[in-house]
Amino acid sequence: MTGQSGPAGRGALTPAVVAAAVFAVLAAAISISFVVSRGGLVLPVAATRSGDVATVSARPQESHVATSSSRPVSSPAVTVGPSVVPTPATTPKPSARPSPAPGSFPTLAPGDPLIGLPGCPDHPGCYVYTVRRGDTFSGVSDRFGLLLWVTTALNPEVTDPSRIVVGQALYLGHDPMARLERCPDGSCRLYVVRSGDSVSAIAARFHLSTAAVEAANPGLGTIRAGDLVRLPISG
Repeated sequence: MTGQSGPAGRGALTPAVVAAAVFAVLAAAISISFVVSRGGLVLPVAATRSGDVATVSARPQESHVATSSSRPVSSPAVTVGPSVVPTPATTPKPSARPSPAPGSFPTLAPGDPLIGLPGCPDHPGCYVYTVRRGDTFSGVSDRFGLLLWVTTALNPEVTDPSRIVVGQALYLGHDPMARLERCPDGSCRLYVVRSGDSVSAIAARFHLSTAAVEAANPGLGTIRAGDLVRLPISG
């Protein structure tokens, strides 16, 4: 009995299995055909708010700035007047100090370097400078803002300006005749002739003409050391 029942049972299940398989294949084919005819499988997607996507920004400040800048800004009208071209300032050129009038005693201006020097006894407008190491004749004159020919006229003792020694006295001032005595009538200065002087050399030293010196000394002939020569103050 047992040997016969096994084959009979397998024969009874086979039609059902075959029928189920055929049904499954047919159902799958029908489903695929339906999906294809509908344009494909559509999956449900969670609805999103388009307004949120357009307005929400990770940086609210930037969104606010962009919105504000998009508005047109009207600037106040500016009235442009006629342009004025500035005139360039001209720097005045320093003018050379005029030569002092012979025999005059100019008052020292504030800040004049000569103010710090001792004055020559009984000779207004004359100042004494003591030579220091490293000084030169022209250098001293320049240091005190003096004209070299004026310093030369004030120092007839200096026959060689390249040879001055430490401790030597130099006479400085703005008036080349500051060391000379006045004539009794006040119209001239008295110059004491030194060895080697000539009328033309004396006139050149004080920036006078030879004719002017001769006119102030009528009958002047040969001059010798120690003679007095009148030098006109008017030049």
